[in-house]
Amino acid sequence: MINLFRSLNFERLSFWIGFAAATVFWWLFLALRPYLKRSFITIKDSLRSTKQGLQSNIAARHRAATIEHAQGNHLACALFALDEILIPPRLLTQPVFTEPGKEPPYEDIITRTIPYMPDRPELASAYGAHTISLADAIQGGSHIALVGPPGSGKSVALAHFACELARQENEQLKDFVPVLIHAADLNLLEISDETLDAVIQAVSHQGSALSAARLPNFLRTTFETGQAALLLDGLDEMDANSIADVVDYLRSLLSDYPLVKVVTAANPKHYGGLTDLGFVPLPMAIWGPRQQAQFVQQWGGLWFRYIDDDTPEDDRFVHPLLLNGWLLNRASAVSPFEFTLHVWAVYAGDVRGPNLSDALEAYIRRMTVGISKTEAALERLSTQAVFARRLSFTKSQANQWIAEIEPEGIGDKFAQSEDGEFSGEITVQRILPELEECGLLVKRTHERLGFVHSLIPGHMAGLALSTALNENLYSQPPWLLRDLTIQFIASQRDLSEQASQLLAQTDDPLYRGAIFVSEWLPHIPLASAWRKLILSKLSTLLNDEALPLGARARLLTSLANTRDTDISALFRHLLKSSSVHVRQLAALGSGYHRDTQAVEQLVQQLDDQPSASRAACLALVNIGTQPALEAIASALLQGNEDLRHAAAEAFANHPEEGYPTLREATSIDDLLVRRAAISGLRRIHEDWAIQILEELQIEDAQWVVKNAAAQAIEDYNRPDMYIPQTQIPLADLPWLISFAAERGVGVSPGEPARQMLKQALELGTEEQQMAALFEIQRRDIAEIFPGIFNQYFGSDIELREIAYNTIWLLAANGNEIPSPTQFGMGKSQK
Repeated sequence: MINLFRSLNFERLSFWIGFAAATVFWWLFLALRPYLKRSFITIKDSLRSTKQGLQSNIAARHRAATIEHAQGNHLACALFALDEILIPPRLLTQPVFTEPGKEPPYEDIITRTIPYMPDRPELASAYGAHTISLADAIQGGSHIALVGPPGSGKSVALAHFACELARQENEQLKDFVPVLIHAADLNLLEISDETLDAVIQAVSHQGSALSAARLPNFLRTTFETGQAALLLDGLDEMDANSIADVVDYLRSLLSDYPLVKVVTAANPKHYGGLTDLGFVPLPMAIWGPRQQAQFVQQWGGLWFRYIDDDTPEDDRFVHPLLLNGWLLNRASAVSPFEFTLHVWAVYAGDVRGPNLSDALEAYIRRMTVGISKTEAALERLSTQAVFARRLSFTKSQANQWIAEIEPEGIGDKFAQSEDGEFSGEITVQRILPELEECGLLVKRTHERLGFVHSLIPGHMAGLALSTALNENLYSQPPWLLRDLTIQFIASQRDLSEQASQLLAQTDDPLYRGAIFVSEWLPHIPLASAWRKLILSKLSTLLNDEALPLGARARLLTSLANTRDTDISALFRHLLKSSSVHVRQLAALGSGYHRDTQAVEQLVQQLDDQPSASRAACLALVNIGTQPALEAIASALLQGNEDLRHAAAEAFANHPEEGYPTLREATSIDDLLVRRAAISGLRRIHEDWAIQILEELQIEDAQWVVKNAAAQAIEDYNRPDMYIPQTQIPLADLPWLISFAAERGVGVSPGEPARQMLKQALELGTEEQQMAALFEIQRRDIAEIFPGIFNQYFGSDIELREIAYNTIWLLAANGNEIPSPTQFGMGKSQK
């Protein structure tokens, strides 16, 4: 080694120059190191700021695009932006079940009188059931499924919530980024390894080309950090197989991005699998008279400002106040969609009649003025959509469907050339763009089209198929468009044979056949002979004590939505029934109809059993005539304790007369009246009501009144117990652990926990059985039969109703419900 170094020759000058240069370099490096470090930090910060700026820019672009898209996501978008005519959507809440052993929550007059019906929200909405906003609902941590009949406002609720998030109006949700898409825009046939790609593709066609390149990375980051709120419209419009595909996709998406929050529109009868993913179904609240009055006022102001601004008010053929008064004297609880159609027709001057079919016909004709052969084209598209079992289709499919029209039948509405050849193909090339331009068809991704609303193809397919019976339609599994089509066929054709078959079904514990037939009633012409046969059968079922109250309440809702004198007379007849439950339902129906002729009978019913007297209180306040309100005031002052409380709570539904009455009642020198008034005030979430309760809590001379006011204030200040909360694992439920401990065992996760739940349903106390049914329905545990049937066919009325709801929700979630007869149970056992 030494010899090696000795053999090396160093050129001394070069060596010392290199040594000096290195010394200077390192001296300069050490001297400048702090400055270099700061420079690197500055450059790094600059790059980060640039990146954040780009992210902020794409976020701002995305929020703006979402707002623009959402503002056009409603029926009258051709006239007004959504914000201009919006009535803020509200959601009805689910019943609250507390853990066994704990004090049950306060139940108001609605929860004690009206059965929970997520598929039929009309009764609960009309009588002022508790509601929450979508922004409130999502803050409990659960995914939300918006359910309700077609036209109940699910799409508008999603669009409004998207705007609320995009504008960052809610302080608690300001970091959430809305992702509003339609289920038909999800291309699930070409799923890549990255599950989010389907969402990205669906969103991309909404925004501008400038932001398209950076959108995928922005959305991935948003979903990964849990800032995304996926708002999925249109799932309610699909058939069961397509719903299952989307739910499977959501399962994968939530597995990859567990922090994302999802809100979807869902069909209350067919939302298969969503509850298994932790979704909580919440019904849309239907507009009442006050919401309708607000909507008419907003519409009228906008109409005369922008649409009919040339005609002086004094020269108009009909004064706006007369128009509004006529509209508000019509049905008070029709869907927002139907009410919008009627308002539009009245202001446009093309009203065709009082029914939904008339309103749809006026709308379609108004939107297609100047476009030839639209009726035949829409009928063909609608009928093919029914049989294809999908509400969206490619443009080539649409062209083929219309072009295949033969000269006879529906096709005779299309022109033929002089030599007799069918000219549908020529018409097709023009009519699809025109239908798209006028708004009846809307663009979807991947060159697809869809209808602007499911009721339009339902109506058009009903017209087309009413001329020829097609058994393929009735043999289809139930889904939205199929059901709507049959309802509209009933407006044109005698379906007594199909109705008889459905009404004769006795092995279905849910009575879905009878309920489905009852939904045809608003469409069947009043003079039809077969309509009377259905009314007779439904009246018999309403009187059948073997049917659960929830089933009969659904039948009653369909009857109540048929607003004619025959139905009002039927309700008055049922008020004389020997069954307290029939009298309860009849009172609700009479109040829903605002039948002034029923007031005298309802006043007599105030002295009935509690469930019937509560229903009478609600009905009389809803009717709202002077004799009706005076009877409720008398009940508040002179009735027994239960009746006083029911009267006070009912008065909370009437701001004009009820609010002043409750205010005055708190100063009456009768502690029973003051205490009852507190029950009414706790249903009024306004500052003046809270102020009165605070004064009573401090100043009242009677401790029983003070305590009631204090309890009401305490409930006001608690978080809303109706906001859905994230589920905890079944094995961690305290009450189930206690139930197992009573038997000297523990609860393990998985199948052992399910078996313990089954034991609680069969062997537990009444409280534990109720809690078990609640967990079964919200966790979609469908294998616990015949235990559920044991409660359904049992003698405990409350357990029986909860069991009915459990079976209903299990069926809606896509589970096959076994026949009770295979377990030796059935109607004869009741």
